[in-house]
Amino acid sequence: MKLLITGAASGIGRACTEFYSSEDVTGIDRQDLDLNDCSAVSDYIDACNDFDVMIYCAGIREIEAPHRLSYQTWQNVLNVNLNACFLFSQGLIKKALSCRRPLTIVNIASVSGFQAESDRAAYVSSKYAMIGLTKQLAWQYGREGIRVNAIAPGIVETPLTRSYFEDEVSAERIKSAIPLGYWGGTENIVSLVDVCITNNYINGAVMVCDGGWTIGRNI
Repeated sequence: MKLLITGAASGIGRACTEFYSSEDVTGIDRQDLDLNDCSAVSDYIDACNDFDVMIYCAGIREIEAPHRLSYQTWQNVLNVNLNACFLFSQGLIKKALSCRRPLTIVNIASVSGFQAESDRAAYVSSKYAMIGLTKQLAWQYGREGIRVNAIAPGIVETPLTRSYFEDEVSAERIKSAIPLGYWGGTENIVSLVDVCITNNYINGAVMVCDGGWTIGRNI
């Protein structure tokens, strides 16, 4: 199995790379390709080989009130979280269709794609859109043997979120909002990624893995 994994140097992407280390894995991170540069992304896709699976894990986020958010920051977040995902998906789908071979895409979305969050207008918008893109591609290309699914993690400890857990007050607030009483690890997400890859009847799904974060609030 040939896999392409973005965001492969850290967090969920790194965990996926390690999990599939016995397979033929091509990992991409910011050192290899600037996903904010859509022209570079397009060139990379044109030159790359066919893959059986893409796992899109790359992502960045801002913490800024929307009325202070610069357009450049907005565009950077949308480029990395959404536009590059579209370009990779489009390029790989074209190759799969031309070769008449199956393709599986797994996008790492977020529970932020279902709800508003403080000071994250670009991030939330990008994850809502990623979920929409996942469903659209799954609906349009399923009959061609192309399956597209998404995982929507809740609070998972990664380098991107580590600061949340290093602050005692923040960590306690997070735990109190999760019915299970603890936050997740990358292994919880990787196991669902593998389900999306190995179960060939899953298509257009958005699998929430958040310990119950989004099912209710303590009021």
